[in-house]
Amino acid sequence: MRFRTSATIKVGRMRISQVSDGVVEAPRRTWFNGVPPEEWMPATGVTDPDHPFRVNFGAFLVTGDGSVTLVDAGWGHRAHEVAGLAGAGEMLDRLADLGVRPGDVDRIVQTHLHADHCGWLIKDDAGTPTFPRAEVYVHEREIAYWTGEEVAAIPANHSMVPAVRKRIEAVSAAGLLRAFGGELPLSDAVTVLPAHGHTPGHVVVLVADGGAAAVIVGDLAHHPTHLEHPGWLPVIDHDPPRSVESREMVAALAAERNATLLAPHFPILTVVGVSRDSGGGVRATVRRDEDQAG
Repeated sequence: MRFRTSATIKVGRMRISQVSDGVVEAPRRTWFNGVPPEEWMPATGVTDPDHPFRVNFGAFLVTGDGSVTLVDAGWGHRAHEVAGLAGAGEMLDRLADLGVRPGDVDRIVQTHLHADHCGWLIKDDAGTPTFPRAEVYVHEREIAYWTGEEVAAIPANHSMVPAVRKRIEAVSAAGLLRAFGGELPLSDAVTVLPAHGHTPGHVVVLVADGGAAAVIVGDLAHHPTHLEHPGWLPVIDHDPPRSVESREMVAALAAERNATLLAPHFPILTVVGVSRDSGGGVRATVRRDEDQAG
């Protein structure tokens, strides 16, 4: 499997680099829970409901405002245990390719705490923080959910709960955990916005400078068509109605700001633009997708 492991775009003076921690190709019917295949297949350009979609895992590196910020933290040091994951666990190598070592990272913003997004918060089974100086920003609702009783009652979460809690406990014990609620400006160019639904405390990250803007949308979209069809939800979404509202909010923000949209599970580097049609509906356009032919 050929795939791109990192790529960078500029947003004003800011730079956003997507770095891979592994790639898998597999059918993704679960991305369109309850939607007949004859509806979602034409929208995604496939003719077989078991078509293997390419799915990236990893993080975004954001620089240019005087800080080194990661958005999410990939699968982590146990990524090699994930079946079929090519390039498993290579995120630190990809950051090194960009000249960034773990000690250089100032902060990490977790869009949410699913295991494929928070893995590199620790670098070993002993729970040693991978990024020794990095403050880890997690929405207070997300922390409450993953450390509470409700999460363990959901079968889909059973395998994730111990791994997620271990990571949160490790960064908390190191004095690095930063809980927040509501909108969080981290600099004049980076703002964290609540976008709940996929998980109780899911957030997105707005990067804006000099009239240019981009939104790192986390798991609000697994495929660009999700932005045109906010009701086409993955089976794993915690609160579907809230998730729909969050997708609509992000699409409206992108249309208003002429912002590009980036998502961790899109192939590197898929950049999506959003516009409104004459009826007020959303149209998502892939402006640059350098990996699809790979």
